[in-house]
Amino acid sequence: MMDEPTIEEWMDRHHVEVVRTHATGLDGHAVGKYLRRPKFLKSLPNGHAIADMALAGDYTGFPHMTIWHEMRNGQFGDILMRPDMDTIISDGTDPDLGHVVCDFTTVEGEALSLCPRTMLRRITDEIGELGYDVKATFELEFFIYKDSFENARRKGYQNLTPLTASQSSNIYMLRNAHNVKPFMDEVLKRLNWQKFDWESWSDEGGVSQAELNFFPANPVKAADTIVRARQVIYEVAVDMDMSVSFMPQMQPGYGSGLHVHHSLVAKDGAPAFYQDGQRSELMNEWIAGILKTMPGSVSLMCPSINAYRRMQEFTAPPVTATWGEENKTAGLRVISRSANLARIEHRLPGGDANPYLVLASILAGGLAGHRNHLPIPPELTVVGWGLPDDVPRLPNTLLSAADALSDDELLREILRTDFVDYWIDSRKLEWLNYHSECGDTESQGATDWEFQRYFELM
Repeated sequence: MMDEPTIEEWMDRHHVEVVRTHATGLDGHAVGKYLRRPKFLKSLPNGHAIADMALAGDYTGFPHMTIWHEMRNGQFGDILMRPDMDTIISDGTDPDLGHVVCDFTTVEGEALSLCPRTMLRRITDEIGELGYDVKATFELEFFIYKDSFENARRKGYQNLTPLTASQSSNIYMLRNAHNVKPFMDEVLKRLNWQKFDWESWSDEGGVSQAELNFFPANPVKAADTIVRARQVIYEVAVDMDMSVSFMPQMQPGYGSGLHVHHSLVAKDGAPAFYQDGQRSELMNEWIAGILKTMPGSVSLMCPSINAYRRMQEFTAPPVTATWGEENKTAGLRVISRSANLARIEHRLPGGDANPYLVLASILAGGLAGHRNHLPIPPELTVVGWGLPDDVPRLPNTLLSAADALSDDELLREILRTDFVDYWIDSRKLEWLNYHSECGDTESQGATDWEFQRYFELM
């Protein structure tokens, strides 16, 4: 981390007079403040105060009143946003603005177990103590519309105008991508200014849907990239009088996921998932652990009411805790045909998921598999949809997923019980809000309640 004189020199060199701090609440929504340079420097190294409801509140910003955690005091107090100075960057568009990613801490500067970024770092460090580094990356999917956010609100988020050449569910269509290219050009220009290592983008299967891919990085940096990229994409939409959404299921057909690829590398740089021309025993145990904990991890990977509308058979998401070599219908697509490609793709997370919690739960599952030397189950060698009824399905509601997490002792051990219990209570609260406020809980498609609650804030 840079010391204060070095920070001042950096700010002088980049003409930064205002710093925007950035962290994520449990649901993954971005929170922070804009700090004038003297205030930012004065707050270092511990960071600035923010109300604890930034971490302990729902999508609408309403604080959790009926559930509690030991980090909170009874009168709604403050916590701190501590800047990670290794993440500070200049904006590139606004000449005076800089950005920095933060961790939540207590006012005494102690780590908070509810902080998603802190949890991911802790689990990554535990894997590091075993002698391995983790490389991870995400596939970010989202929908783009010609309507501004103001017009979208006026229309109740219905009948929006897609940015596409076709109303069909095509994929990789260059004519669709050509319509999206001016928007993506601006997104990528800003990502390049901020030095994000994006890899590719393409037209996706949903109408007016795009996918943006990034180069592998350590888990915390990979998750930082996603939360920052989401913010950039949103800001470009605002600036271009358009709208975007990361809701998992906007309309019938394909929804938005957040697929995750990861691998382990030994400290000498050797791929740890490959040995003697095949999957290593470590990879087999890692797969077994992720599958064993997959039902419990659904709650963290599908955190909203809307996320479960995506989990339909024959529409791309997995519905079973299965694995298969190059099988995109299984929960885990495994690639192990060569040392440099050996990795695991987790295809379950929805587009709204908190990337820190997604990766934390995946790595926790792998770590549990390795620690307990779990045997890898049989490979799924057929299409993973339409299987016989006796093949167990993953939880498909917010409440059943919370119950599965509650019963998962392996995840409890690594994610820690205080976090798991608080998360479960927050999901039950979201379920209660839906059933008490929506008025259309039997709907088979996304409801007005979901659009009002999720469209702009995810």
